[in-house]
Formats: sequence, structure tokens, C-alpha cells
Amino acid sequence: MKKIATFGVFDIIHTGHIKFLENCKKIDKNSRLIVVISRDSTVLREKGKRPIMSEQGRKKIVESLNVVDEAILGYEGPNKFRIVEEIRPDIIVLGHDQPWDEKELKKELKDRDLDVEVIRLKKYGDINSTSLKKKLRFNYRSKQFIF
Repeated sequence: MKKIATFGVFDIIHTGHIKFLENCKKIDKNSRLIVVISRDSTVLREKGKRPIMSEQGRKKIVESLNVVDEAILGYEGPNKFRIVEEIRPDIIVLGHDQPWDEKELKKELKDRDLDVEVIRLKKYGDINSTSLKKKLRFNYRSKQFIF
């Protein structure tokens, strides 16, 4: 059974996330889909802001999806490949918006003696977490979100 790994923040789960994860699993139906959830500290370091939902909350939601076989939290710190070395996936799936250069990623994996196929999936529709967050405004007086 092949192991497919993908990585992301998965803050405010939406249909784009679901479609992406379904398509990860479709790459090899006889596979185990492992989703690595970015730690809050990693998101803060890389994006300059914390996710809306906690890492534990995001993990709980992702692991509840039928298409996901396992959801785990990534490691904190600068070594992004530590979790890949631990999981040892056969395939890594990148989303359309992930900033990895596929050639550089393949080279880094090979240098670490990891034989991993790298696949980038296309964008699904026009919904994303950033656009959803922009639509949400929180009114602190009424303690409600305004749409």
C-alpha cells in the first residue's frame, strides 16, 4: 500500500480543501493518505499571523474527513523535512498555492535518500481560506461575525 502525504494549514475547511484531499486519494485508491497539519508556530513564522483555528482544532477536523486516513501535526522548527523522513511517503502531493519549487523539492528529497514522487494538483474553483477570512468581520461589541 502506497503512502501519500500532503501538507497544509487547513484553516477554515472549505470545498477547495475537500476536493484537494479527494484528488490526493484518487492518485492511488489503494493508498494511505496522511495529512500533515502546520503547527500554529510555523504558520505564525511563515505567514506572519496565527491561524483562526488552533492546530488541535484543525487536526481534529481534518482527521474526521472520510478521505483522510491519518492527520498529524508537523514539527516545530526550521527542518521541514524531518516529518517527511519519519513518514517516508511514496508520493507527496502539493496544492496549487504551495510555494515549493518541484525540481528543488525532488532534489532535496533525493539528497536525503528519499525516493518520493512529487505531484502538484491544480486549483479547484475560486474559494480559498484567505477570501473567506476577508469576508468575515468580527464585531467585538456584539461578539458576532458580520458577513
